[in-house]
Amino acid sequence: MDISALVTLYAHVPCALLVFTRVAALFLAGPVIGEAYAPVEVKILLSMAVTAIITPLAQRHMPAVMPLDAVFVILMLKETMVGLSLGFIISLYIQAIRFGGDLLNRYAGFSAAENFDPQTLATSSPLGDIMMYLVMLLFFLSDGHHFFFAALARSYEIIPAGSWQLTSGFVTAIAHGMNDLSAIAVTMSFPILTAITAITFAEGVITRAVPQINIMHISFTVKIMISLLIMYSGLPVAVIFLGTVLTSMQEIGYAALRLM
Repeated sequence: MDISALVTLYAHVPCALLVFTRVAALFLAGPVIGEAYAPVEVKILLSMAVTAIITPLAQRHMPAVMPLDAVFVILMLKETMVGLSLGFIISLYIQAIRFGGDLLNRYAGFSAAENFDPQTLATSSPLGDIMMYLVMLLFFLSDGHHFFFAALARSYEIIPAGSWQLTSGFVTAIAHGMNDLSAIAVTMSFPILTAITAITFAEGVITRAVPQINIMHISFTVKIMISLLIMYSGLPVAVIFLGTVLTSMQEIGYAALRLM
């Protein structure tokens, strides 16, 4: 390799570093690949691969020459905030599914089956894990990973390197995202909660009418069976609902880019 080729390669290093910073931050805070069970080595290698693909596109929106000085460090910090901000706003909708699954788990009577997951350093529940696996399958089947990469590529058109700033609109978007998280979780668990509330009310009526019957012996089994029946019969609707959540996640992701 001659000197001119080395000089040309070195000229691309600052741009590649900025792209790698944004991509790595997004993978760190984003859904699926950003989870704790994904090894750090996988995140780094995937970030390097995506950087190699996106760098030619990102160079169109960057200065031709960028010296590696203190200003460049500030640019890297801003690129980190772009990736973290976009990853956080997107992950809210995936975490809403897990939260809704955890509520389902509690209402259905599976709270005793919860356990501590050493990989994620959090308490996991059977129904919460099932909902997460389901939404991950839908994420890939609906080409959600394509949206992931497309959002990265478009981010350089909307937010050129070094132009990130914390605006009031983005703070408002985060607040709306947190509100959507609670709304999605409550909507997912509402059918089970309604059924369990009706069963509990019936238990109270039976206990007051016939005190000799120890309804507690069968109430837990009845609640579990009814909850599983509702979840089984409502699975097609749940898949449609999760698909709607993923579509909303994409729309919010693009809207958040315009607010940074």
